[in-house]
Amino acid sequence: MKICTVYGTTLRIHPIFPMMLLLFLLGGQGLLIAAYLLALFFHEAGHVCAASRLGLSVTVIELTPFGGMMQIAESETLFGLKGFLLAAAGILVNLVCLLLTAFLLSLHTTPFLIYFLLAHFAMLTVNLIPVLPLDGGRMLLALLAARFPRVRVWKLMLVSGRILACLSILFSLFLAINGVYQPSWAILGCYLLYSSFLEEKQSAARYITALFSRRYRADAGEALPMQTLCVSPETPLRVLLPQLSPRAYHMIAVLDDAACEVTGTISEKELYTAVLERPEAKIMDLMR
Repeated sequence: MKICTVYGTTLRIHPIFPMMLLLFLLGGQGLLIAAYLLALFFHEAGHVCAASRLGLSVTVIELTPFGGMMQIAESETLFGLKGFLLAAAGILVNLVCLLLTAFLLSLHTTPFLIYFLLAHFAMLTVNLIPVLPLDGGRMLLALLAARFPRVRVWKLMLVSGRILACLSILFSLFLAINGVYQPSWAILGCYLLYSSFLEEKQSAARYITALFSRRYRADAGEALPMQTLCVSPETPLRVLLPQLSPRAYHMIAVLDDAACEVTGTISEKELYTAVLERPEAKIMDLMR
């Protein structure tokens, strides 16, 4: 649900989020909600500041019942130290706020400061889990993608995140069966599953947007190299897309599996259009 657009950044709110806030307010947890929202603001502000310093644009910020989700198109092609810093920025802000709040608590204890401390601690610990789409997973992906094929690492981390989500939900059910009511594990598992499938759904569109940023480098007089990729007709379009580099223009050559001969070529524009319309299609579908 769209709220507003500020300086090109669209602010959205998940439909369930207001309901969650209302339930907490009716339960007399106004201070807890205020502390959580303020901690969430600091966390997302850390990412926005890091993106600004790296010359990136934040297109969408969505508030969900489990935290904030941010869309930065160029982050799909940002590897190594820069990608690591972009993902770690929110965690670093939570850590600094946690230490400052702990210092203030040593001087004077108030319920709001206690909730504020707990909110930052929760965001810090959860986001350090090294699975996608959490910040810890994005930090690990940025480092591994600099050495290994990004698409393989990305898929492996998505699968590991879903496995962890299922284990978290099962653990919550196990506790409930044994008389221990601890819904936080189930909530974490549901969040990981929801955001994991959302990450997979949106990744292709974000990557295409990132590749379009080459136009600005071309307008600035930078010459872009041409690269040719050879693929099998059975290759899924979604698998091929992350192998494209924003630093080059590509021509995709389709190889016949039997004769190992080029049977046709596909331009980037044809690939982009097909991915947006039929993300599960294969290269052979474009050759017909």
